[in-house]
Amino acid sequence: MAPRRLPDYRTLASLSRINLLHELQQHGAKTVTELADVTGLHHNTAREHLHRLIEAGFVDSESIPSVGRGRPQLRYRAARDRQDPARRRRQESSENRTALLRRLLPIRDVTGDDEARTRQLDSLDDHMEQCGFDAEINSGHTHMTMFGCPFAGLAHDNPQVCEVHFALVQDALAIDDGPLRATELHPFCGPETCTVDLDDAEADQIF
Repeated sequence: MAPRRLPDYRTLASLSRINLLHELQQHGAKTVTELADVTGLHHNTAREHLHRLIEAGFVDSESIPSVGRGRPQLRYRAARDRQDPARRRRQESSENRTALLRRLLPIRDVTGDDEARTRQLDSLDDHMEQCGFDAEINSGHTHMTMFGCPFAGLAHDNPQVCEVHFALVQDALAIDDGPLRATELHPFCGPETCTVDLDDAEADQIF
């Protein structure tokens, strides 16, 4: 039986959407005209893909004040700031799924100094699952290993695919002021595996 593909996977399985999101992550806010010119997409096609990214919570848009008559243009940006409405919606959905999982499974409650780190790990775990990744984080929180990347077919010839996903991993960990940060991605470093280096600021202070 074929694996179930969740909405985030289906959204990010399009190279056109990956290229649009990569441009916004790397170079900041742009209009649909600017994005169409950079990616080679037709304006209407680019706009449709951007709407799909907005629905998934990866992109936000804002109106550009119009000087003359006519509808104001929209400027699009990657939803990376904690206060972005799309980012907040994604985080709320993640927290709801995690809360449900904790009710169903005997997961240990964590408080005190570990609380922020636990929220980060929950957010990252939910993000990876929603995108279709099978991933494990080692006990020392120094690296995450991903097995059988569902986007490998796209990524082998398009390195921007990995760059987009690494930025999303960084975003998943940046939900608040927790100690964990993703510092480097190592794509295809082993048979069917990729790894991400993690830095735990609080653990570093111990030594």
